Amino acid sequence: MRNEPELALIYRRCAPAVFRRARQILGSEVDAREVTQDVFLSLLERPEQFGGRSSLTTFLYRMTTNACLSRLRDERNRQRLRRERLEGAPGADAPGPDVEQQLMVQRALQSMPPELAHAAIYYLIDGLTHAEIAELLDCSRRHVGDLLARVQGWQEAKEASSC
Repeated sequence: MRNEPELALIYRRCAPAVFRRARQILGSEVDAREVTQDVFLSLLERPEQFGGRSSLTTFLYRMTTNACLSRLRDERNRQRLRRERLEGAPGADAPGPDVEQQLMVQRALQSMPPELAHAAIYYLIDGLTHAEIAELLDCSRRHVGDLLARVQGWQEAKEASSC
């Protein structure tokens, strides 16, 4: 990114894909719009973060995933603070099954170590191959396999501890 007009062109070309990616992870159009703006604002403020080690699309994909995971973690902390402040307050109506499933996935991603969360999103949500994930995470395919095995072990441990 050499200048603002160049970034404006990139925004027009890539913002829809960034938005779709964010909405897919967050499940909210409002949050996805904010993440999209945050991603491009960050690029405007610090253009050097795109070092050209990968394609711009790959860089934006990874940046969007990171921003979404940060937002999910921030939301988890906000919810914890709300619960602490509102202990004993009556709860809202229970969410429907689709919303419940989305919330379960988001909660799992919030509490998962970042490297595992990235691998889980790329594999389980995006359906990427080990080779594609390795390219995004800048690691070997073997490491991706190890990460996904750890994701499964992490999930099994969480389920066992909840019983």
